[in-house]
Amino acid sequence: METFLFTSESVNEGHPDKLCDQISDAVLDACLEKDPDSKVACETCTKTNLVMVFGEITTKFDIDYEKIVRDTCRNVGFTSDDVGLDADKCKVLVNIEQQSPDIAQGVHGHLTKRPEEIGAGDQGHMFGYATDETPEYMPLSHVLATKLGARLTEVRKNGTCPWLRPDGKTQVTVEYYNDAGAMVPVRVHTILISTQHDETVTNDEIAKDLKEHVIKPVIPEKYLDEKTIFHLNPSGRFVIGGPHGDAGLTGRK
Repeated sequence: METFLFTSESVNEGHPDKLCDQISDAVLDACLEKDPDSKVACETCTKTNLVMVFGEITTKFDIDYEKIVRDTCRNVGFTSDDVGLDADKCKVLVNIEQQSPDIAQGVHGHLTKRPEEIGAGDQGHMFGYATDETPEYMPLSHVLATKLGARLTEVRKNGTCPWLRPDGKTQVTVEYYNDAGAMVPVRVHTILISTQHDETVTNDEIAKDLKEHVIKPVIPEKYLDEKTIFHLNPSGRFVIGGPHGDAGLTGRK
């Protein structure tokens, strides 16, 4: 039987890049909520004790960008320097200007164009596919990696694993076989979880809790066997995380 391996990665809401995505998304939501005709190009970057929001936004209402930044960071769980960022004390820099009139002219003609005439201020090329191996029509490796990350957030916030901190990353490698052109998942080959944690927990406790409270509820038993490889916080220490551990930028995750 011809088989191959396929790996997918997912990051937690406290990953610096994902934090930036959520802040930019929150800015967009706030603009559209007040003014559905808002034109929003919002970027975010972050590093130790700093979040910067910048870009071009044209909207009819005043938006409290700093409040959006702090609320988003707080909701993720960045509430002290110990966890990587303090939402209430960090520096927030805002450098927002209106959309360039040259770009506005080309895209929507300063709101004079009909919907079928609207152009694009930028372009991108994407490709992808749907697969029937999961109800989500996504590859099994992607679905499982994403669900592991969501479960990490759930057990952190509900207190099941109080030693968890916001930052983290998951990877799942699935072994597939080629059935006359259809890629059929056979088993989970490898699970990797790297999650931020506090100073009080041991590596053995981390591995035990991750298997019991994160992996078992997410990975169907039929995909696990005695050969499945587990890499659980393989670096041995992940206390420093979030923007303190690594810079973050919109669009990378």
